[in-house]
Amino acid sequence: MKIKGKNILITGASKRIGRSLALNLAKEGANILIHYNSSKKEAENLKEELIKFGVNVEIFKADLKNLNEVYNLIKFSLEKFSKIDILINNASIYFETPLEETNEETLDLFYSIHIKAPFFLSKELGKVMYKNKYGRIINIIDYAPLRPYKNFAPYIITKGGLLTLTKVFAKELAPYVLVNGILPGPIIPAEGIDNKLKPLEKTVLKKWAGEEEIFKAVKYLIESEFTTGAVLPVEGGRLIC
Repeated sequence: MKIKGKNILITGASKRIGRSLALNLAKEGANILIHYNSSKKEAENLKEELIKFGVNVEIFKADLKNLNEVYNLIKFSLEKFSKIDILINNASIYFETPLEETNEETLDLFYSIHIKAPFFLSKELGKVMYKNKYGRIINIIDYAPLRPYKNFAPYIITKGGLLTLTKVFAKELAPYVLVNGILPGPIIPAEGIDNKLKPLEKTVLKKWAGEEEIFKAVKYLIESEFTTGAVLPVEGGRLIC
C-alpha cells in the first residue's frame, strides 16, 4: 500500500513516538487524524506542523478508558475522512506497579488502554477496511511480553494481550486487512527516568534508537503486501541479550 493520500488514525499522537509517526507519515503525503486525551496544546501545535505538508489533518480528544468516547472517535474519523485506511494503536501508559500494590483499578486501567480500546477500534474500523478490501492495522506493543521484567506486571500482561490481539485480528480480517505489531525496546527515555543508561545495559546495541526507527518499521508494514500477523522487534537486540 502506498502511503500518499491514505487516511491514518494514530492514537496517542500528540507526543513522543506518536508525534514522530504523525510527522513522518504526513511528510509521505498521508492525511492524519491526531488522537489525544490530555495533551490538547501539543495536539494543536502538531496539527499546525502537519498542515504545512499540504495534507488533511484533524484532531480529536477521547479518553480511551471510556468506551463511549472510543466510539465517538470512530464516528468522528469516519465522518471527517469517510474511511480510515490505516489504524495505528499507539496510545499507551507506563508506570511501575509492584505486584503487591496492584489492585483491580490499576489492572483495569492498563486493560482499557492496551486491550479494550485497540480491540474496538480495530473491530469497527477493520470492518470498514474489509468492506473496502484493503487496510492496515499496526499495534505498537513492546518486547516485554516476550521477556518480562519485575514490577510492571499489569503493563506487560496487557501488552501481551495486545500481541495476541494482533494475531487474532490478522486472521479475522484476512485477506484484505493486514494486521501487525511492533515490539519497541529502548526507543527514547521514559518520562521522569533518572538513569538513562540503565535501560541500555541489557541490550546488544547499547544505545537509544530514536523515534525514527519506529517510523521505519511502520512504513515497512504499511507498504508490505505479504506481511500479516507478525510482530517486528525494534529493540536493539534485547531479546537475545
